[in-house]
Amino acid sequence: MKASLKSLVLTIFGILSAAGPAGAVDVSGEHVDPNKDFGKDASYKLVGDTTFGWLSGTQGGDFDLNGHGFVMETGGGNRTVFSGTLSGSGSFQWHGGGVPQVSPSVLSGDKPNTFKGVFTLTNGILDLDKPAGVDAIPGDLVLGTKGDALVKLVKPNQINDSSNVTLCGPGINGLLLQGNSETIDSLTLGSRAVIDMGEQPSTLRIGNSSAKTWDPTKTLTIFNYKPGKDGLIFGTDEHGLGKSQLARIGFDMPAGMPAGLYTAKMSGSGQVQPDALVSAVNPPFDVTPTAVAGRTKILQVGGLRELSGKASPLKDGMTIDFFGDSITWQNTYIEAIDKALKAGEGTRGRTVKLVNRGINGGGVLSLRDGSDKAAYPGDSAQKPFAASIAADKADVVVVFIGINDVWWRNTSPEDFEKALTDLTVSAKANKSIVILATMTVHGELPDGKNSDDAKIERYCELTRKVAQASGSTLIDLRKAYIAYLQNNNAQLRVDGTLFFKPAGVLTYDGVHPSASGTELLANLIGDGILRALLKP
Repeated sequence: MKASLKSLVLTIFGILSAAGPAGAVDVSGEHVDPNKDFGKDASYKLVGDTTFGWLSGTQGGDFDLNGHGFVMETGGGNRTVFSGTLSGSGSFQWHGGGVPQVSPSVLSGDKPNTFKGVFTLTNGILDLDKPAGVDAIPGDLVLGTKGDALVKLVKPNQINDSSNVTLCGPGINGLLLQGNSETIDSLTLGSRAVIDMGEQPSTLRIGNSSAKTWDPTKTLTIFNYKPGKDGLIFGTDEHGLGKSQLARIGFDMPAGMPAGLYTAKMSGSGQVQPDALVSAVNPPFDVTPTAVAGRTKILQVGGLRELSGKASPLKDGMTIDFFGDSITWQNTYIEAIDKALKAGEGTRGRTVKLVNRGINGGGVLSLRDGSDKAAYPGDSAQKPFAASIAADKADVVVVFIGINDVWWRNTSPEDFEKALTDLTVSAKANKSIVILATMTVHGELPDGKNSDDAKIERYCELTRKVAQASGSTLIDLRKAYIAYLQNNNAQLRVDGTLFFKPAGVLTYDGVHPSASGTELLANLIGDGILRALLKP
């Protein structure tokens, strides 16, 4: 009996010490759901290298790295607010860091982190929100080994003054000061990087970094710099950076100066300031103000504003069918059009039926001939085009197709042109108004270097040809997309080159629309519907 009681007491004590504040959990290996395994606010002592997956919510426990490596996976939109402390020696990797600009993850709490080792934010945004002067980052900091990685200061002096900060990897990395001042020991540049001073005056003091390796192909761009109010200081004199390093720094739109990007100069006290305006060197397309204005004009269409306005030509009881691939199947731009019509002065209260006939992965032949599955909604079957528009009694038919034909379906130009022509013939036989839209992009490089650009242009020309021959209204989405990307995806760098994002401007993956892409699509397609209905 005594032995059993002793065993029971020890068992209970072990459970309490592992799960509560009385002791830390000895942990190693991979734990997909540590909150479930150990409790939300458990403290941990690493007894081997450890990975936590999908750790989210507010975490109040402490971590003793105990000489080991720790990896925190917070990708997939999960947001972690870590208010405990990091101690011991080892390495700490934070993957993800929350949803950029929406719900970044946070290092908070009143006590300093003291662990000795490198803190790596591989990607995402991480807020540093300890009291001013209390170390959130106690040692060296590395940003961006996997993608875009940004550290944002919620309060001043979150990084230990002896920290060496390295900006590296494939993405855009840097520090968002938000008007808070900070001091670090040195800066190493190995990626396209940014420092945002914030709306309020701030000072970033960086120790002499002249001995640090800076990639000669990368640039550091300073945003929201306010001459005479902000400070960006390397070392204590003009030797805080080498000449080649200084040449990699640019100032974007400094306050009170003519708009543009500026090179950097350095004073005798180590202060780095804007110097001369930068011009693009041999740009792959015209970037003059006249050209930018011309491209802007392409995008300035009446769109949804006029389609839903007081003089809208849409009649009560009308049906509009939308045929396309996964871009249509996702229903985003159709929902945006529907929302505008329900709120518009001229269309509010009218019944205008919008029918999604998108086929996930579809091409022009699957639109014409139908599909056994993959149609909207979900994975439905869809009848051939002629039967679908007859059943829907479609007054207007929008056909937006082509990217899969070019990308992987390998539809021949002859078959593409004939199938598009067949669609227009069927629509006219149904007495439907026909609108043809060119495909958009496969990749967002506006200099013509996407792998499919030449083929896309060839097939877009076929769409234009069929629209003209059939008397259909044309929406030249391709032309508008390229105009938008050349105006909005051409970041001038301090060396005079232009940087283009391969995705993330109008698409999230090079094909499917982002929020901006959805807005542009809805407006352009809305304009096409407007023009088609107003045709004499």
